[in-house]
Amino acid sequence: MNHLITFAGLFLLMSVQPIMASEADNCRQCHIQIVDEWRTSQHARSMLPATPDNVLGNFSHVRFFSEDVEAKFYRQSDRYHVRLTESGQTSNWTVRYTFGIYPLQQYLIETGDGKLQALNIAWDSRSVDAGGQRWFRLDAAEHQRPENPLHWRGVYQNWNGMCADCHSTAFRKGYIPDTDRYESHFEQINVSCSACHARANTHAQAARSGESQSAGADLSARGAWLTGTLEHKPQHTGPLTSTKQVETCGRCHSLRTRLDQSPAGGLNNHYSLTRLQSPLYYADGRVREEVFVLGSYLQSKMHEAGVVCSNCHNPHSGKLLLAGNALCSQCHAAPSFDQPHHHHHPQGSPGAQCVSCHMPETTYMQIDPRREHNFTTPNPVTSRQSDSPDPCLACHNDQNREWSIQQMSFLWPEHRERSDWFEIQQADLPTMVRFIADQQQVALYRASLLEQQAGTIGRVAPKIILQQLQSPDPLMRESGWKAATNLQPSDLHGQAMIGLQDTHLNVRLAAFEALMLAGALPSKPTRVRAEYEAYLQQQSDRPAGRTLIGRYARISGDSAVAEQHFKIALEMDNAYLPAYILLTDLLRNQQRFVDAIASLNNGLDQLPENSSLWHLRGLTWLQLKKHEEALGDLGKAARLAPDNWLFSYRYALVSLRLGHIEQAQQAAVTLSEIAPDNPQVKALLKEIQAKKQNKPL
Repeated sequence: MNHLITFAGLFLLMSVQPIMASEADNCRQCHIQIVDEWRTSQHARSMLPATPDNVLGNFSHVRFFSEDVEAKFYRQSDRYHVRLTESGQTSNWTVRYTFGIYPLQQYLIETGDGKLQALNIAWDSRSVDAGGQRWFRLDAAEHQRPENPLHWRGVYQNWNGMCADCHSTAFRKGYIPDTDRYESHFEQINVSCSACHARANTHAQAARSGESQSAGADLSARGAWLTGTLEHKPQHTGPLTSTKQVETCGRCHSLRTRLDQSPAGGLNNHYSLTRLQSPLYYADGRVREEVFVLGSYLQSKMHEAGVVCSNCHNPHSGKLLLAGNALCSQCHAAPSFDQPHHHHHPQGSPGAQCVSCHMPETTYMQIDPRREHNFTTPNPVTSRQSDSPDPCLACHNDQNREWSIQQMSFLWPEHRERSDWFEIQQADLPTMVRFIADQQQVALYRASLLEQQAGTIGRVAPKIILQQLQSPDPLMRESGWKAATNLQPSDLHGQAMIGLQDTHLNVRLAAFEALMLAGALPSKPTRVRAEYEAYLQQQSDRPAGRTLIGRYARISGDSAVAEQHFKIALEMDNAYLPAYILLTDLLRNQQRFVDAIASLNNGLDQLPENSSLWHLRGLTWLQLKKHEEALGDLGKAARLAPDNWLFSYRYALVSLRLGHIEQAQQAAVTLSEIAPDNPQVKALLKEIQAKKQNKPL
């Protein structure tokens, strides 16, 4: 029975069974070895019809229990079904597709309106010895209620909007926002040849006619690497590899936002890469949430040196080129590095493996360990300061951070801890500005820092933002325009048409949005407005997209449409903070204070520890002249966000106006610590002191 397949047998099965009639069959007429390698890959099995050849899970009337969920998996003829009981409600579902293959296989269920949803109970396809061959649950128990957006039928588990773009080839979402339905389609169900080689089909047709046409961008690794030792670094010889390879792989192996429906668009053009922001990354740049590989890799010395994906991975099978330390020894000479005098662990032990220290693992989806790709050395002091995992403690889990710091000093006394990203975030503003301007620094660090510090830089050093609008790197130009929302409209007039006519879509959209928010859009019509509206349409099946549409409608003067979309966003996700904030702002602006309070009450039911919502409700109570209620909420906001000077300032100011001088004095102590040079804070402190002494100002 297929649910008893072992890991070794799994790859045998993958190699001998035909995937399905596809463009790969055409390609195999010439590229036999490459296609046969691909057929053993995860890409080939990224998504397939739920047939006996493809389903690994045990559907022989087995039952699964977890908290308030019961599932019965069964098969009728060649169709696979799930009888699901949740919170006392029972429903029957048919599995349409398999999703992935190892170390787990998920199952897609059609729930109506063209929606495919990823079931929250998956099959562990590892061997029995590894703990597999079982059903297990992917989500937390609190997500099991259907109204929760993380429930398997919720917006964040929707295949059409969250998964399909990378698991199928030439996918078009086809979302219809007015009816909340999809008319999605793809050209190939899995990750096939043209997912990477954009003109593969044209190339194949030309070959059959005896002609020669390119299959797309040149993705091959060029040149060679001379191994490095302790005395000198590895050296690349020959022509450099095109950046297209990393961009092509990174298009899916990254956390990014798709900006249009281009079937094979480029990164930093048709896709916008997520920056190194919390909580996605730790403060030292280590991966925290499921952001995949590219954001980590772009931080690395490997990327800076010109190493590309296929230097380590077979791009068609997905397997590593060599096993264990032999892979790293292609460039880093084994006599120098694969020795106890370097790694200080018994030869052949887990601690002696290069990846244990330089590519530590994080497990996602319960059983899927994935390795870091920034190739750093263990930095236990920085790990402690940034609260990121210490690689040493992954093995030595009976020890603590202090032990790790001591061991590092003892075993590698000459080791100097270095974390460019962590250190620059602790620097003073002039140092940050110089870092952003320095094109020799990692671009992703510079872009992330610029966006992170945009508010302060916009006030103190606006020229550095304007300079980035002219950067040769589209990543920096995009971040420059995102930061430009903190500039004066007059600063942007000379840059407007340059940004709106940029060759990269991500930059044009960022420029349009910045100019729109600043009220500095030129009167001359441009194509970018249509591109921006198409981008909003592309995102409209998610709460974030609906919120952006609402903001756009409000700026365009249509408050009714704006309110409608903010509310739709909250129907999709009743804990989506930006929608609450923008809806509250709209209602307060219309003097609908009671409605604003009702909306904020809903928000605080979902997000009881969110300081911004407490602060907004406090301000709204003030507008209703409910002073004591306002004071309570403003105080709560200040306590929840002690580093936010504005929250403490407003709490102190209202306390003072209501005659609570001691409360105002206590809040002023916090203010004097976090914003000692702020002129508003200085004036308030002076007023409080005068009140205490009964002196006129």
